[in-house]
Amino acid sequence: MRRKFLSAVGVGGGCSMLALGCSLDARVDLAAASAMDQLAVSMETVVREYHTEIERSDDATEEAVVDAFIGRVRRDVSDNALVDSHGEKFRMAMKRVRDDRAVEMARYHAALDNVGLVREVSRGLKRLAAESMSFEDDARRYLFSLLESAQAGATTPQS
Repeated sequence: MRRKFLSAVGVGGGCSMLALGCSLDARVDLAAASAMDQLAVSMETVVREYHTEIERSDDATEEAVVDAFIGRVRRDVSDNALVDSHGEKFRMAMKRVRDDRAVEMARYHAALDNVGLVREVSRGLKRLAAESMSFEDDARRYLFSLLESAQAGATTPQS
């Protein structure tokens, strides 16, 4: 009987350590999730600010291209060949501006996808922490039931 009690205490101690480990893991998971939430907010802010700056820069570039085109046309209005050449250069410059905007938009959406992934990992860590806490409760109930049965077995007369 003494051996049973020691076994129960050993198993109970193991379960207790397991439950404590889960508790620590849950706290770590929650802390990591919180840090990832803060990281996602910072990342999103930086991405949006960068996108806004790039848009302003692209707008300024577009305006400069248009102004340069107008200046060249005014200067060379009497030479149709030069005006045609300026028109072609204008089209190419505007295509580059549009291409740059398309590349920036792709990068912007990819960066926002990365922000979404950080948030998804954070949600996963929170779920894992909640499951760990639930497991801790189950382990605690199991530990107490083992201790109660060990105590009940210790008080019964030997056969």
